Amino acid sequence: MATTNPQPIGETLAWPVQVDLWVVAILGAALLGMVGSGVAVWLDPGATEARMPVLVMILVVLTGAWALTIPTRYRFTLDELRVRAGLIRYRIAWADLVRVEQTWSLVSNTTATWTMRRVRLVDLRGRVLEVGPRDRPGFLAEVLARAPQLGEDPSAGAQRAWHDPARERPRHRRRLV
Repeated sequence: MATTNPQPIGETLAWPVQVDLWVVAILGAALLGMVGSGVAVWLDPGATEARMPVLVMILVVLTGAWALTIPTRYRFTLDELRVRAGLIRYRIAWADLVRVEQTWSLVSNTTATWTMRRVRLVDLRGRVLEVGPRDRPGFLAEVLARAPQLGEDPSAGAQRAWHDPARERPRHRRRLV
């Protein structure tokens, strides 16, 4: 059974990823539809020329999706947050964080593919990284404990956010993911 609590691994703390069942159901239905259409083309005696391109397309899409999302891991070290999404790796130093906020978005990204409830982290250069931890309040508490320069942002309203008013950039931010 999957744990909801972070697990210490040596000097790091591994945080579990949130997986929403409805997202898995939608992705599973899309996968079944794609494989089903591939099987239909493969079994159609009049589509002999289309068999190989359809098979290659299905394999490329599945391999790409797998390589960009599995495994997804969040690890807290003494100096930084390390995020792994498939073959892609990100690092954000605690000292470089200028904004952290709770978000909800239907737009998918590689580091929070399995959930819509996310935490958005912004660094000094304006880069944005969104993650989908299982225990979002606990994750935020751990981030805030490791980044003491962040204070609650009263202008965020109902959307809870923390920022470093001395270093936060007011301009448009680039997304890491």
